[in-house]
Amino acid sequence: MSTKSSRDVFSDEDIYDRIFGAIQDHSLPPGTRLVEEALCETFGATRQRVRKVLSQLAFAHVVTIEPHRGASVSKPGIEEARQVFAARRVIESAIVRDLTGRLKPRDRAFLSEHIDREAQAARQSDRAEVIRLSGEFHLEIARINGNQVLEQFLRELVIRESLVIAAYERPGQSSCSYHEHATMLEAVAGNDPETSVRVTLEHLGNIEDRLDLNRDRDAPLDVSAVLLRRRSASR
Repeated sequence: MSTKSSRDVFSDEDIYDRIFGAIQDHSLPPGTRLVEEALCETFGATRQRVRKVLSQLAFAHVVTIEPHRGASVSKPGIEEARQVFAARRVIESAIVRDLTGRLKPRDRAFLSEHIDREAQAARQSDRAEVIRLSGEFHLEIARINGNQVLEQFLRELVIRESLVIAAYERPGQSSCSYHEHATMLEAVAGNDPETSVRVTLEHLGNIEDRLDLNRDRDAPLDVSAVLLRRRSASR
């Protein structure tokens, strides 16, 4: 798909998806300033439209808007990071416990193919795709389970955890492993809910253990270039 130039008119949904997707795959790390004037020029949009999109992103907890300072990619603190993981443990335990023993063959095949795509992205060292697919694996399990309320809770937690990973991931380490996803799938495809919960909790614990929650990071970058070169993401 070809990218649009700054002379093209982007819809509000286009703007939202591009910023959201760039935050989700760590192209825009926590703390990155989102200057309204620059975003208006990037997307050929009015300040009113840009402010509306930034407000929607703030509602989704991925952007922080401060008086007299403007908008920036949300930067979770250490305590918030630990709370996000604690919440994920509760939500995902309930999801996998409920799904264990009910996974249909077609859903198992779908998840297995998803893990194969994760493995391929890892082999190609496509970090952005690895991050995107890793989060989607957990969301697909929630979708298949069928509880839309739990799925929505998890969706918010996954994107907030993505911010945590972007801020605190140790250099050279992947925050999520397709090998662990394969183990999760085998457990959920079985008939022992306690095993599924144990494997899921171990996986989430491993993700947290790969982080350095004492590290802080700021990385200057060209926000406009990041947003214009990426494909539009789907909400």
